[in-house]
Amino acid sequence: MDFNKIYNRVKNIIVKPDDEWLIIKAETEDKNEVLCNYALPLLGLIAISSLIGSAITKLPLGNSFLSVLITAIIIFVVQFLVMYLSAFIINELAPSFGSKKNINSAFKLVIYASTASYVASIFSGLFPKLSVLLSIFGLYSIYLFWIGLTAMMETPENKKVAYIIVSFLIIVVINLVLWAIFGAIGLASML
Repeated sequence: MDFNKIYNRVKNIIVKPDDEWLIIKAETEDKNEVLCNYALPLLGLIAISSLIGSAITKLPLGNSFLSVLITAIIIFVVQFLVMYLSAFIINELAPSFGSKKNINSAFKLVIYASTASYVASIFSGLFPKLSVLLSIFGLYSIYLFWIGLTAMMETPENKKVAYIIVSFLIIVVINLVLWAIFGAIGLASML
């Protein structure tokens, strides 16, 4: 795992996304390599930052360390499942939007477009009181998705808006369903 490469990718996808998507398109990494070398480290940072932030804010209020730790693990699992399921479904829907179906490209699109959201989650984990403000930065992921859609899925311009709306709804619904499942089994109540 090359942390310098991760840092540069995060910086470049946020600062100069047009150029970075062309670089990503030319790369030969498959979904598993992108998952292991980029997504999992960032998801791990989200979980760790949540653990630290929750330990600072919730332990003094009487929450147990175990509940804070379990919450961090749940956040990691939910984020992973959202990313994985979203990429799979977005890929399956590609032909409906005149796009090229390619599971590796769909994973790259979802993972790299989520970078702004991941960065916002890392900082809001550390600074929970800023989470609303940082969530606004996370919306930049929609713009990254917009740019990446052409490069990764070869989506025609006239189909991009519909594809983005459907993709966004898929991601939101998967999030809601997964949190509802964890809530139903009592794990989310520790948040």
